[in-house]
Amino acid sequence: MIGYGTGSVLTERKQMVTLEHSVTLRWSDGVFDEPALGAHVFLEPHMDGKSVRLRVYIGRSQPKFFMPGRIGEIDVVRTPEDAATKWSRIEWREDGLHLGVDGNRTRLYIPQKDIKPVLQ
Repeated sequence: MIGYGTGSVLTERKQMVTLEHSVTLRWSDGVFDEPALGAHVFLEPHMDGKSVRLRVYIGRSQPKFFMPGRIGEIDVVRTPEDAATKWSRIEWREDGLHLGVDGNRTRLYIPQKDIKPVLQ
């Protein structure tokens, strides 16, 4: 019984994204879109350091979400500082989401038309 309870708590905790794992979060504020979109870049443990993941929230009150790929992974870095250097810049523009910096270029661009809710 104790093992089952502990396993349930650990499983639920794994599914939560907490502030200590966040790199950055930015809302579009509904300027170009309705509903508003929120891009959240966060970290998960990875055998080579940290997995950098992206989740885009669609709407604020009961949001749906979009992730690139199956788990939302956009990069693997050695340290949280590396993730912050590469992925802390988020810009919402009329054409879509511009994420990260590489010199003076965007690292990842997702067109507005491709941001659709993930079906569960």
